[in-house]
Order: sequence, then C-alpha cells, then structure tokens
Amino acid sequence: MMTPEERLKQLGIELPDAPKPLGSYVPLVRAGNLVFLSGILPLVEGKLTR
Repeated sequence: MMTPEERLKQLGIELPDAPKPLGSYVPLVRAGNLVFLSGILPLVEGKLTR
C-alpha cells in the first residue's frame, strides 16, 4: 500500500510547508463549569480512545 506522501509524489503534487502560528494558543479554557478544548485528543496510556 502506498503512503499519502508517496501518492502525492507520484501525482507530481508538492505541498508547501505549513505556516508558522501567528500567536500562542492555549489547549483549554475554563468558563464556569465548562471546559473548551482545542487540539486535544482522548489518549489513555498513549492510545487513542473514544
């Protein structure tokens, strides 16, 4: 099976480098009894969970 990178190369597609972030972002914000998450995956013992 071909990796996505290999397939892009085969098709002659070159992706640009990702831009640098424009600021510093926090992974979560608490507002009262709510927590808003950003870019956090549910990991248990290093494995992705549901």
